[in-house]
Amino acid sequence: MKKKTSGRAAAFLAAAAVCTAAMPFHANADSGMKIVALGDSITNGYSVDGSLIASYPELISSYYGAELVNYAQDGLTSAGLLAQLSDGAVQSDIASADVVLITIGGNDVLGPFLNNEYIDATKYNSLSALIAGVKEQGDIAALKLQLYLNSTMPDAIKNCNANVQQIAGQICGMTDAAVVIQTVYNPMDLDGDDTTHVQSGSVTALCANVNNYLEGKPDNTLYPEDGGINDIIRGLGGVSVVDTFYTFENHSYFYTHIDNADVHPNSKGHLAIAETIIECLNIPETGNENGTLFRRAYTFSGAEQTLAGVNASINEAVLARAMMNYAYGDVDASGVIDILDAAAALGIYASQSAGVTPEITGINAEAADGNRDGKTNITDAALMLGYYSEKATGLFDGSFMEYISAKTAN
Repeated sequence: MKKKTSGRAAAFLAAAAVCTAAMPFHANADSGMKIVALGDSITNGYSVDGSLIASYPELISSYYGAELVNYAQDGLTSAGLLAQLSDGAVQSDIASADVVLITIGGNDVLGPFLNNEYIDATKYNSLSALIAGVKEQGDIAALKLQLYLNSTMPDAIKNCNANVQQIAGQICGMTDAAVVIQTVYNPMDLDGDDTTHVQSGSVTALCANVNNYLEGKPDNTLYPEDGGINDIIRGLGGVSVVDTFYTFENHSYFYTHIDNADVHPNSKGHLAIAETIIECLNIPETGNENGTLFRRAYTFSGAEQTLAGVNASINEAVLARAMMNYAYGDVDASGVIDILDAAAALGIYASQSAGVTPEITGINAEAADGNRDGKTNITDAALMLGYYSEKATGLFDGSFMEYISAKTAN
């Protein structure tokens, strides 16, 4: 890849945010790589309850040790992103990027679908309440809603499709970077999840409606000029397409906050998006952190207990990102190996020796096996303490694995 010189719930589902002049978020790099993120509240890392551990651009940039410049804005539509591309600062950052990440189109579809005079999803704080609210409107209101959607969505989809094609064309004309755009997922697609909402006729109807707008109807009578938004995204030239629609298919209850009537991804959803994009990019790992943030998100999001049952291949891939060589010794996934890690290893050893379950389990317990000999004991703790001490006093300046190799050689 060519390197260049650097120079409560609104947002997505209501499209209510006012998009002002671009004021990007910057994160520094240690690898020389630059990632520019564009799009809506998904890329911006919106979190309905503040529980998001890291957005997918943060996970990816941390993994590569890359500089992140994030221009994404809550509520941004395809028209808004197209207008943003005329900003000189945005153009300059895109031109100097190694990777450009994009999510767009969700507000074009879900905005009018979930925020109109018949349904206002921002009034509800749970999916059950939203479903009840829809039912309370009665059959006449439901008919009026469908007539409204039939009259509104064809133009919304047609305009979005045209905008997305212009966006891709303009960005590809600005940069030699790897440009990655995602398809739009359906937050109502719950069929594969263990939830009481799965058998709800209302959810099924909402899911089918959204799928029609994203994937196109079989007979395409709603918008004969164009397919669904995702049809257009998948056909874009000059970009790589990550098909988030299929990643989230049947499992939006697991990957999003839809149970709180919010369509945004949770930490598990962002992990899945990040993994599929890294797989798509196929760039060698760089930087000093690599998967530290992956492991933190994996551990504290609950993915460690459940992701394997939802998507085994993504789970295995995320584990591989999280447990690279550098992870061993860093028990608490803080990014450094210190006294706390040594104490944690001793705690695991003491619990195992006493025949009780340690407080630290899973991949963090695996990381406590610093020398990777299949067991956690005093030797691991001593190696962590020695490494910490010699790093702090300037006696050693390599990685923990290099330290272990040096000690073994001696």
